[in-house]
Amino acid sequence: MASNPELDQVADARRKLAAHTDLPAAYWVFLAAAGVLIAGLPIWSAVLPGSGPYFQWAVLGVVLVATAYSVVQRRRSGVYMPRYITSYPGARLMWIAALAVAGVGYIGINLLVDQGMIGFALAALVPVAALVLAGQMLVRSAVRRSIENGRVK
Repeated sequence: MASNPELDQVADARRKLAAHTDLPAAYWVFLAAAGVLIAGLPIWSAVLPGSGPYFQWAVLGVVLVATAYSVVQRRRSGVYMPRYITSYPGARLMWIAALAVAGVGYIGINLLVDQGMIGFALAALVPVAALVLAGQMLVRSAVRRSIENGRVK
């Protein structure tokens, strides 16, 4: 089968564009720490009474840092891709599954804390954060595959 140079150039351009979706390892470490902080809010509030406002400020700080990182990364790379995950058909189902896992995990931790089972909630915190992190990594790889295949709306 003969190679088509124009199609090869398009495929190469898609691969280069998809490379911009790769995030540094520091981002994933930060996301894991933020996941533990956010998923553990009911635990921290129960263990450290009166610390609610501090945790709210911590969550606000996490959100502001993540937003700033996104803006800086977009400006530095010069690549402006659709922001909404629904723009990437290959990532939709994985995104919904990751949201479901995160929601069930967070609700489970809340229920454990409400029942006074702080130890079980702490034990569930790490697996929940790990599953949320794995889900986000799978969503990111699905976004990359969608870009490489040219399936972006």
